[in-house]
Amino acid sequence: MYSITSDCFRILAKAFLERGGAREEGLAEFAQLLTGSGTIPMLQVYRFVELLVAESGDQDMGLRAYQHFHPCLLGVKSYAMMSSATLSDALRHMAEYHPLTTDGSHMFIEQDAQGFHLMGLEIGAVGPQAPRAFIDAGAALALAVVHWLAPFERPMPVLLELTYAQPEDTDELRRLFGDNLRFGAPRNRMTFSLSDAEICLPTAAQALHPLHVGYARTWMSEQVDGSLEGRVRRILSAQLSLGISPGLGEVATQLGMSKRSLQHGLMRDEVNFSDLLDAARQRQAASLLRHSTRSLKYISAQLGFRDQSSFHKACVRWFGMAPLHYRSEPQQHSVSP
Repeated sequence: MYSITSDCFRILAKAFLERGGAREEGLAEFAQLLTGSGTIPMLQVYRFVELLVAESGDQDMGLRAYQHFHPCLLGVKSYAMMSSATLSDALRHMAEYHPLTTDGSHMFIEQDAQGFHLMGLEIGAVGPQAPRAFIDAGAALALAVVHWLAPFERPMPVLLELTYAQPEDTDELRRLFGDNLRFGAPRNRMTFSLSDAEICLPTAAQALHPLHVGYARTWMSEQVDGSLEGRVRRILSAQLSLGISPGLGEVATQLGMSKRSLQHGLMRDEVNFSDLLDAARQRQAASLLRHSTRSLKYISAQLGFRDQSSFHKACVRWFGMAPLHYRSEPQQHSVSP
């Protein structure tokens, strides 16, 4: 079951509850979530957000998460981030250790001539598309992290792309993120200029940084990575999100293993690489078909299929129906994790 940390949830809840508007009886089922520890199921978080928005009528509720950001939200990865040399280095660490906060989405970085991109992609197996307020909160927190890391420059995104349709009132969105907004995007993406990405952090610590990174990696290994199967699943999901369909050799290289060692390790976990790749493609296909307007040709190529016919056959095998049919009724079907 996909989840987020309780620390992250409580920061979101504080932002969402700030103005009230929700009846106490409506929140009763979530009382334990607000006081517990560990992780919170994503579907419960979505229901919590949807209830508060419905009760309050405040469609911009998620944006208030910016005001409530605290480094505790980042956990142990905050040390690796703040001791980094530049803003881009710090954000790469945030993406690398994103699974310490939630396994319900992927975060990854791209850099090209247009800028430095911080991107998020929901995992299709979570269930319904994330509510707008939840997406807004994620974007608001990402901007708050950037301003925490670079408090003197406080860089603003040159473009913010959001997966939901353009709302009637965008004043609050523009007040926080600026005027360069794009709605109905295939994925949530915040772009900064290349010059902003190279801002030197005032908290950079060259001597301490390797220690902080080592600690974060150890924590990641203990708390998240778990079995070899789990690590392979995460690499496949991340690579497919970038349009790369890796083979056994490429994944083995990322794990610092030989192909033979990886094969034997997966055999001990009683799984094989082909099945893991197929499952990762299925999850990505479900997410892209449900939550993006990308063409079938694009999705087919993104997932590494030779042609659309092969992708069509795979969808019939996965979902019991053609991809266009699955896209037209996305909320009626779910994908097993």
